[in-house]
Amino acid sequence: MFYINGIKWKVEFTNKHNPILNNHLGMCDNETKTIYLADDLERYMLKKVLCHEIVHAAMFSYNISLSYEQEEIIADLIATYGKEIIDITNKVFKKLQSI
Repeated sequence: MFYINGIKWKVEFTNKHNPILNNHLGMCDNETKTIYLADDLERYMLKKVLCHEIVHAAMFSYNISLSYEQEEIIADLIATYGKEIIDITNKVFKKLQSI
């Protein structure tokens, strides 16, 4: 369980053949405030899929309304490159603070 913008979200594992996942690896349900994850994901993919779905949860929680395609691009960008972007930001910011 976690909160985004004061909204409680939960995470549940299920079989990827469950209709809620419809053969996808993850799904964010705004109605139930639940992120569903396939129960057979390897560690690396689990983290990436979880991050992708949390991005969707954040968009729902902050009422960010985008097209499906736009949401998917942003979620994939953050899930794939977000850590690198944040790490670089922190390094550059630390250097800027010492100026």
